[in-house]
Amino acid sequence: MKKLIIRILFSLAFIFLIPQIASADVAPENSRSISRCVKIANLNEFPYVVLIGHYTGPMIDKYESYQIKNKECLTKGYKFNSLSIYWNTKDKPNSIDPNNLLLENVEPYGGYVDRNNPLAKEDIEYSIAGFSGGKLVLYKSQQTSEYNNGTPKKVETFSNPLGNKEPNKITPAPSDKPIVTIVPSPEPIKGGFWQSIICFFRGLFGRGCQ
Repeated sequence: MKKLIIRILFSLAFIFLIPQIASADVAPENSRSISRCVKIANLNEFPYVVLIGHYTGPMIDKYESYQIKNKECLTKGYKFNSLSIYWNTKDKPNSIDPNNLLLENVEPYGGYVDRNNPLAKEDIEYSIAGFSGGKLVLYKSQQTSEYNNGTPKKVETFSNPLGNKEPNKITPAPSDKPIVTIVPSPEPIKGGFWQSIICFFRGLFGRGCQ
């Protein structure tokens, strides 16, 4: 009896949910969809860094995640999901640290624009700026817009907020203080009387003892 009730409730929920999803997928009046690709442009310059796409939404139990690849369009599954980007080191490729949040509410899909808007496609690139205070910095480095009315392609570039000419040379460190390792020198081996005599005569011929 209990299983029957659960099935009935599940069926009712499904019946009411489907129309809402279908209506949400319909383009708003007097609008049209555009395409968009959001990607990371220079991830290959940081071989010790892993970027993780983390998304949640109404159709997901907890969350889903994936490892972001260099210059590949980001995804978030269903379009109403919410996408965030985290970073970690190569030895922790599947570990999501709340302190390592780079971006949240990233929109990798184009959505809709007014029909009078000539925008047809967007290509958005993010780049790794480097490390600041032990934290990775990600910024929008370029945006390319294409139009459907003959307008030339528009390319906008944005400067590195850290001003680094070679951001890949900056590596993460637990602190600003250098780590110094002191290696003790080996102590000389003490020889006996005859060893001293042998060393004396070896020294006469320029060979000596080590």
